[in-house]
Amino acid sequence: MRRRLTITAIAAIAAIAAIAATTGNSAAAKSEGVTQIRCAFELAVQGPPADVPPSASSFALVSCPRPLGRGVHYSTAVATPTGPGMGTVAVSFKKYFDRGTIRGTVAATFTASSPTNVTYAGRATVTGGTGKYKHVRGSGKLACTSVDQGAHKSCEVTFRLKGI
Repeated sequence: MRRRLTITAIAAIAAIAAIAATTGNSAAAKSEGVTQIRCAFELAVQGPPADVPPSASSFALVSCPRPLGRGVHYSTAVATPTGPGMGTVAVSFKKYFDRGTIRGTVAATFTASSPTNVTYAGRATVTGGTGKYKHVRGSGKLACTSVDQGAHKSCEVTFRLKGI
């Protein structure tokens, strides 16, 4: 179970990171050049979790509030178990939109409270972009829960972005 949980966590956090910085279903507020975006999303890992190695790549479609719109993301993740049913995940992500790209990282932890229930928490950092988003920078807080070993997750992320 420990290996399966670690593998599931990698796929989950990689996909979350790739979606998190720009997912739709958000409420946005702007003050002093900072745009706060609160995003909620449901994530499903594609394919059997046991097929994912300790380092993984992920692709996904992204639906974002204006001005980003819809796009595609790519991310890579590496999980490091820190004990039975827990560990850390380091993720790099890049999202591709019509008017440019956004890139960044996520540092997260995962903890299993039972054989099926897993929680994820972490900090995301948006480090830059290209095109219209070449000056974007920011950070965010990520929280997710799963009741099926990470195959499906309910997530919420709140970002504070500048230069968007």
